[in-house]
Amino acid sequence: MPPDPVLYRTALGACLLFVAGILAGVEIGLASGVAAAILVAGFAVRARRSLTFHLVPWRLLVFVTGLFLVVQTIGRHGLDTVMGTLIGGDPGAEGALRAGGVGALFANVVNNLPAYVAGEAVIAADHHTQLLALLVGTNVGPLATPWASLATLIWYERCRAAGVAAPLGRFVATSAALAALATAATVAALLIAPPGRPTITGADRTGRQVAIRTPLTSPYGYRYGRLILPS
Repeated sequence: MPPDPVLYRTALGACLLFVAGILAGVEIGLASGVAAAILVAGFAVRARRSLTFHLVPWRLLVFVTGLFLVVQTIGRHGLDTVMGTLIGGDPGAEGALRAGGVGALFANVVNNLPAYVAGEAVIAADHHTQLLALLVGTNVGPLATPWASLATLIWYERCRAAGVAAPLGRFVATSAALAALATAATVAALLIAPPGRPTITGADRTGRQVAIRTPLTSPYGYRYGRLILPS
């Protein structure tokens, strides 16, 4: 039983609301803002003293922001060429496996957010399976190092703050094996049953209702998702 069941249920409700909003297509900033507001209000009522600026992971925010700047800078000085060579341009199974593997590897070396941006920049917009494989690699694969994703960073920081031992060597060894198996299995499933592009209904310039095959939308909102109506 949690120390404060009401606060526990409030936090659970905020998390479920956030997930429901994402699944319903709500813009991620709005969904996360509403969920955060509910959680902060719950703490303000039930545990006001717990609300301090120390709860904000300032070091992590600065770290990840710096990674984006570094990756974008070195991308202009050779990283894009290296990523393009490693990932390749094959739209089939080979390209998907390479994109997933490179995405997972680079995510564990740097971080999954800049890793996705670097990989996305060198994959053609119409290579949908390869883009999804990169997405798999940078979301399923970042487990082998504590800095591979914001989730693992926060988890590792909270373990240290709570005095829970997490030996780095054992963590890397077990997590690397899990990351390799999970990434390979997920990319394989993607190749066995490749998803179709979503279809929505729109109107052309004459006002007729038409079915439109939309491009893939990047989860981080970078290049994809522009809708061009047929003339």
